[in-house]
Amino acid sequence: MNVVVDTVNDTDERFNTCLSLLIDHPVLFVGVTCSKEELIRREQLRGDREIGLAISQYDQVYGLNEYDIELNTETLKPNECANLILNFIRSNREYSAFKKLTKTSVSVS
Repeated sequence: MNVVVDTVNDTDERFNTCLSLLIDHPVLFVGVTCSKEELIRREQLRGDREIGLAISQYDQVYGLNEYDIELNTETLKPNECANLILNFIRSNREYSAFKKLTKTSVSVS
């Protein structure tokens, strides 16, 4: 089963729900990052977000520090990000980051 879960882990409840549902499956845990300045710029360009929301959630969203792969979308183009993910999958490296996280050790709120 190939599923992409694209979410913001901004609360313990949201993360722990994902953890409960997916812990028994192979999960490639990808961290997607950029600077605070870039978040502010993107938020203003979109025009469909409450200004200040990105910064108010920054520490919660980036509170996890265990990923199989991290992608900085400020320095990488979308196709480069996709290729890095695909290369990771093709490398047959173990997806281990998600399994290292537990409900009790995660605090993103």
